Amino acid sequence: MKPYRKYKVIRKVEENSLVVSLYLAPIDDRPLTLFMPGQHLMFKLHIPGQPVPVFRYYSFSDIYSPEYYRVSIKKESAPLNNPTLANGLASSYLYDCVKEGDILEAKGPSGDFYLNPGDNKPVVLIAGGIGITPLLSMVKSIAKINPDKMVYFFYGVNGSGEHSFQTEIQELRKGYDNLTITTFYNKISLGDVQGLHYDHEGYINIKTILQITQDIHLDYYICGPGVMMNYVTGELEALGVRKDNIHTESFNNRSYQNLQEETLESLTNEESLKNDTVFSIEFLRSGKKIQWDDRYRSILEFAEGNDIEISSGCLFGDCGTCLTEVREGNVHYLHKTLASIDKGKCLPCSCIPTSNVVLNV
Repeated sequence: MKPYRKYKVIRKVEENSLVVSLYLAPIDDRPLTLFMPGQHLMFKLHIPGQPVPVFRYYSFSDIYSPEYYRVSIKKESAPLNNPTLANGLASSYLYDCVKEGDILEAKGPSGDFYLNPGDNKPVVLIAGGIGITPLLSMVKSIAKINPDKMVYFFYGVNGSGEHSFQTEIQELRKGYDNLTITTFYNKISLGDVQGLHYDHEGYINIKTILQITQDIHLDYYICGPGVMMNYVTGELEALGVRKDNIHTESFNNRSYQNLQEETLESLTNEESLKNDTVFSIEFLRSGKKIQWDDRYRSILEFAEGNDIEISSGCLFGDCGTCLTEVREGNVHYLHKTLASIDKGKCLPCSCIPTSNVVLNV
């Protein structure tokens, strides 16, 4: 299993009213592992009041530095249509409570959503909201390593209050001739100047993208809310772009809003899930058989908490990376998944056991 490593928060920067960047330096003397732009770290957070660790992925938001890693986190609030739900547990902890000098645990780098900045083929980067973080790492890496590469960068936010990394983006715009940056504001506020703060009003749309790129057959890297990614991906495929040329990473509101609602509804409607029922999970390749602990929110996080690694990429059933063979037993999904589930397999990041379970992992 890849080991977790401890990092000191050497700097904490507020990017806007909802986003902070954490600069992380290792507390040991070993050099920082090189990462590919677009990859992430998996954090094991020990949040006060929580009986077990909380696991989350956060992407690198900067070019690689041998001195520190930078990740950026958006504090997630309860959905407007259900304010009784709690704010994002991990993001609120990192935004509100973690301070400079604190120690965090994480492992990685990992993730399949990345590009090779040395490739000379033009690329289109499309970011929605906090989905800008891995794409910012990409464009900054390209600007440094391969400034001859053409990059079309599209960035959509709700408004000026959520426009992150403005200074960095302006510096990129001025110093990188082969970069075009197009910003969309869904809502225009008093003082917002078109051409200075934003370029287009409304959501990111394919028509504007094509007007700027003048070529549909390019490589696309898309990260943001699921609605945006589904729209962009569907439009590109309809125009004949090959699926191999479309790369997505979900920074999906489902992970902290709809999942809470779906989980509550699922548990309410599932009468067979009894708190006093004892199940075991056997991990065949790891050689461990452990009694299930219902304080964990998924089989994957239970495995991580017991030093058993299951490859994963999103923690809420969108990417399908953690698809695992179920040799025996049954599982229950706590929310809908975007990834399809093959017969005889499960997505451990999104389910819990409803009987003794044997997994081929």
